[in-house]
Amino acid sequence: MTNLNVTDWHNKHNKKMAKIHKKTNNWHSQHNKKVAEFHENHASKIEAGENGTGLLARWERFVYNQGKALFKATK
Repeated sequence: MTNLNVTDWHNKHNKKMAKIHKKTNNWHSQHNKKVAEFHENHASKIEAGENGTGLLARWERFVYNQGKALFKATK
């Protein structure tokens, strides 16, 4: 009789965890889309020189442009 209760518990637990996984997986997929969109927009701002005028923004543009030139050179 106890084996049936344990099996029943496992089945309920698996269904509950599958439901939670589906919710978190959906959230994570949406988050990944938002992050990809942000990076895409940020890269276009860097290329246009619209990411700011501060020291960090200038370094970011410099590193981005150097990396882009290096990538083109190795192609």
